Amino acid sequence: MRFDHLKSLYLSGGVFVILLVTGFLLSERKLLWTDELYTQQAVIDTRSYSDILTSRTPEGNKNPLFYVMQKVVSNIYSYHMPVYFSGDFYRTRDIPSQVIMRIPSNIYMSLALALLFYFFTRFFSILAAVYALSVALVSPMVWMYWAEARPYPLWFLLTTVQLVLLCCPFIAPKIKTTNKLFLTHIFLALTASASIFQISIAVLVLWRRGGVSIKKLALIWALPMGIAGAYYFISKVFKIKTYMFFPNLFDGVMPERLFVYVVYALIAWVLPEKYKRSSNNTFFLPIFFLFFTSVCFLLSMNLYTKNSDFGFFSRYLIYLAPADIMMFSLASVDLRRWSRQNFWICLNVSIFLGGLVIVRGLMTYRDILAAATYLHSPS
Repeated sequence: MRFDHLKSLYLSGGVFVILLVTGFLLSERKLLWTDELYTQQAVIDTRSYSDILTSRTPEGNKNPLFYVMQKVVSNIYSYHMPVYFSGDFYRTRDIPSQVIMRIPSNIYMSLALALLFYFFTRFFSILAAVYALSVALVSPMVWMYWAEARPYPLWFLLTTVQLVLLCCPFIAPKIKTTNKLFLTHIFLALTASASIFQISIAVLVLWRRGGVSIKKLALIWALPMGIAGAYYFISKVFKIKTYMFFPNLFDGVMPERLFVYVVYALIAWVLPEKYKRSSNNTFFLPIFFLFFTSVCFLLSMNLYTKNSDFGFFSRYLIYLAPADIMMFSLASVDLRRWSRQNFWICLNVSIFLGGLVIVRGLMTYRDILAAATYLHSPS
């Protein structure tokens, strides 16, 4: 049973509060690390808003949105990094700093997960929403960057917003999202230059679907691309090498889900209609495929780099994680729907899909436990 806008909003608001409290508890247990300390010390505490907006900072990433929001929160709480912090420390423990510095990132990740919950509650059912939230909460990317004062949770949120806005016209054609998508693209361009890939994908999908004028599509694409490109060309260029292609890729997309996507695509595109019920959710397959291809391109592009400054990190691919979560959740909804006519097939499909989520959750818990990410008690 799906809910109307207000009921979905209230339920999602409650989920957001629970997630936000969880994020604060995680922040207390996760030590600050070098990149967080450096950003706060070298940019937030010592640079003005105009310096950040005009890229007069020592950060490699010059896109300013994350740093502006971080500075706003620091000003609200009159927070400055304590003088006894050393830039040489790889891990630093200070509970007030851990919580305050990560307030924006906690909000971004909690809001992204609550938005996913809202989307599935509004257009599918409460059970589908709980399932989609579970799919998100077993993703390593969510736990690695939920409580971290870096741009990655903001990128995760904006990608989630972008994908939801792309999905809405396919599911509910009366909903107009073009203007909101344009604004989201501006924010993406101000967050990460690599967002040019997902911005281009979104515009391509809109063009293919039709209903939006070429002039408007050009604006939705060109202005964000210009902003992202401008900040990219004034950033310090580092040589990055892909040392671990598949480990980096499989942090963004779960390998066991790729098998599900292949089966889903075969059923959706190959089998005759009499073997399945029609579904509107297959529209997301090309979107996911384009996101996945762009990530493989990024990894391949840096595969043969010589004299690299440092290795490629999976966090540069965090925009793939929301696409993976959406794809697996939508595919699961369809696979259950298509098998509903036969109780035993439906039961086995449900057990298989639910089992994949449980197993992935156990694997993610094992990895987080092994890394001791949240094992530092605040007491």
